[in-house]
Amino acid sequence: MATTVASAQRSAAMLSAIRLPARRVLSPALGAISTRGLASSTRPRVVPAEAYNIRSFSHPIKGFQVQKRQNSSDSAGLKNWGFEELNASLPSAPDSPTHKPILIDVREPAELKGTGIIPSAVSIPLASQADALFLTPDEFETRFGFPKPEPADGQQMVFYCKAGVRAKIMAQMAVKAGYDPSSVGYYWGSWLDWEKNGGKAERWEEDD
Repeated sequence: MATTVASAQRSAAMLSAIRLPARRVLSPALGAISTRGLASSTRPRVVPAEAYNIRSFSHPIKGFQVQKRQNSSDSAGLKNWGFEELNASLPSAPDSPTHKPILIDVREPAELKGTGIIPSAVSIPLASQADALFLTPDEFETRFGFPKPEPADGQQMVFYCKAGVRAKIMAQMAVKAGYDPSSVGYYWGSWLDWEKNGGKAERWEEDD
């Protein structure tokens, strides 16, 4: 009997000397290894952004504006027309300037049929007639049925399209074709801006 009791006591002592390893719990908030038991809360801590010196994660192009300042000039010296100035320069507008601009719509015929054009504008499509401004006056009139635009002193050619991209390209091509940069401009807002501001429109019909 004494031997059995002694054996039991030795077994208990050995068991008490053995320590089971604590379970490892990954804290979602800090990503560190904790040796606390399962009784510890695994609920993630909310760490203030200030602790990481986080100011903002704004998109790198946030705030970038495609539309440029109206009535200004770009790096090439081409005038960027705005709605108010262009609208005031139309032939029917009161107090319009003496030298009215030559308005040139560079959209394709199918686009013009759907929306119309700005009053007094002529059509010179960029995509299908890219060489138009490089033609001689006779070649131009034979192809288009009206004289080749030639700004007089103080007059400007103003190109426009749907959103402004093609208009600027055509303005740059006009300079390459030999036109004085001071007589070339473009309406960056173009038809979308014109329509948004309630600008007048004329029906356009393609010549046969």
